[in-house]
Amino acid sequence: MFDLFRSRQKAVRYMLIGLLSVVALSMVTYLIPGFGATQRSSDTNDGVLADIGNTKLTAQEVVTAMQAIIQRGQLPPEMVDVYVPQIVDEMVQQRAIAYEFEHLGLKVSDEEVLVGLQSVNPQYFKDGVLISKDEYEQRLAAQGMTLQDGVDDMRRTLMLVKVKNIVYASILVPDKEVLDEYRRTKERATIEYLAFAPAKFESDVKPTDQEIHAMFEMHRAEYLTPEKRSFQVLIVDQAKLEQTMVVPDAELRAAYSASMDNFRMPDRVKAQHILIKTEGKSDAEKKQALAKAEDLLKQLKAGGDFSKLAEKNSDDTSNAPKGGDLGWFQHGQMVPEFDRAAFALKAGEVSGIVTTQYGYHIIKVNEKENARVKPFEEVKGDLAAEIKKQRIAEQVQKTADGVHDALAKSPGSAAEVAKKFGVDLVTVTNTTPGSPVPTLGSVPEIDSALAQIKPNNVTPVLTLPANRLVVAVLTAREAPRPAIFDEVQDKVRARLASQKSIAVAKSKADEAAAKLRAGEDIEKVAKEYKLEVNKPAEFGRSDSVEGLGQAAYVKEAFTHPVGDIIGPTNIMNRDIVYKVMAKLEPDMAAFAAEKEGIRSNIRQQRAGERWNLFMDSVTARLTADGKLKVNHDLVLKLAAALKRS
Repeated sequence: MFDLFRSRQKAVRYMLIGLLSVVALSMVTYLIPGFGATQRSSDTNDGVLADIGNTKLTAQEVVTAMQAIIQRGQLPPEMVDVYVPQIVDEMVQQRAIAYEFEHLGLKVSDEEVLVGLQSVNPQYFKDGVLISKDEYEQRLAAQGMTLQDGVDDMRRTLMLVKVKNIVYASILVPDKEVLDEYRRTKERATIEYLAFAPAKFESDVKPTDQEIHAMFEMHRAEYLTPEKRSFQVLIVDQAKLEQTMVVPDAELRAAYSASMDNFRMPDRVKAQHILIKTEGKSDAEKKQALAKAEDLLKQLKAGGDFSKLAEKNSDDTSNAPKGGDLGWFQHGQMVPEFDRAAFALKAGEVSGIVTTQYGYHIIKVNEKENARVKPFEEVKGDLAAEIKKQRIAEQVQKTADGVHDALAKSPGSAAEVAKKFGVDLVTVTNTTPGSPVPTLGSVPEIDSALAQIKPNNVTPVLTLPANRLVVAVLTAREAPRPAIFDEVQDKVRARLASQKSIAVAKSKADEAAAKLRAGEDIEKVAKEYKLEVNKPAEFGRSDSVEGLGQAAYVKEAFTHPVGDIIGPTNIMNRDIVYKVMAKLEPDMAAFAAEKEGIRSNIRQQRAGERWNLFMDSVTARLTADGKLKVNHDLVLKLAAALKRS
């Protein structure tokens, strides 16, 4: 291994920075931190998955790569077994390319590798020298790698970058091709079209009885009468049961006595106030505030309306619009000066000026209550509700269990059981699975339970939304059977009409297209077929066309001359006939600014295609020469082991 501790020329270190940015993601596949050890089965932990020339791809390397991909959120863990073979193929192809070009004389220097390592883990380097070798090796060891492994991986990565650059540089895109692509992406078109929807012509279709019978005979096996069920459902509704639950007065009084402290009410007052703020004000401003408060107090003593004066003058914006109303409050809920003044007043009294840290207050007490214990009659309702709340869940379950046991003993006595337990009864007759149940709607829980029992059997207690428990008894079941003609003739007629209307729509569209090509006006033709002429806004090749979807469906609008009639073509289950109304040429003034960007995009696309073909050809040749071998069985074992972990 080359000496990582030697100093390097800065010019060499900076030489590959632009090159490395192209494949930043590839460079961190093995070097990303933060993976803990995961136990693997012994047959896959250190197994060789592939031999590529003089290198080997091990299971541990693939595990590390998969962990990195999962940690970046690029792959859900449950999909690991699906993607492991793909990751292995990619890693094998990359190593095959590196091996092939090394033998062709393409090299990656030690200086280039050092720049790569430093760009990925700069915290371990200073001025091109590895200064934290032990920490760096520990980090790599946590990923199942040695320092040499990290160096080799970086060398392979940079080799791939060089090869890709060679491939990219070999792709030439002439100016004419760039111009053609600019025109193709920027040109716009407008069309007018007629839409021949089959449903529009169903009224014109009159299937004969003979045709309907023939259709039925042809598709007899497809027409079945579904299973039908009859059943009864007993509903234990928590809300209704709670309403009927009665808690005796004796029990309520006992609960009241046991929790007397919960009903003790402290002294409290209900008051209003006017605040003239002094916070953050100068002494002169405080004097003005006091004068304003004194003036307001005079107005109140002269009979002024407290609420109106508070609304107009109070600086307490949270309650000024409510006339300064503070509602009820207890001792300790206000600042001490305010508290003392408020509780010293009698109901209906107005204080003098009370000074607090906030400013000058004028307080009016409207109501006052001394400390007391709420009497039983006042809290009786709340006590009953609380006790019911504590007991209702247990009572609901107990009732549902009782209903179930009673029905199990006598499945035919649903009405009597419902009356005995005070629950609701719903009777359903000759319904198909999935049909809504009266008062309950669609109930898949009941459907599923009924499918598993025989007539005169009872379902378990089923839990439904809205705090309801139900028990159902199956009273009858009619198995599915082939339908007779009379039962399904309407369905057959509708099916035949639908099929015929498709043919009619196509025929009408062909007729209309022929008339338009003969020179008839599109508005006139539309009126003849009782259609509207659709006139979507202009669109480009990558746009959507109103009413038709992607512009690719009407791509001929860009290749045919203005005035051409296109179609019929089936779009969204309709036969469309359209006329090219206009072509809008692109703005050539913008071409110069976009020219090189377009050229780059074309090159990138072709480079990707060529690179894939290139990798396939290299791996195929190395395989044929015996220089590339992949243990596919071991790859599948590794995928299974990773999924289980």
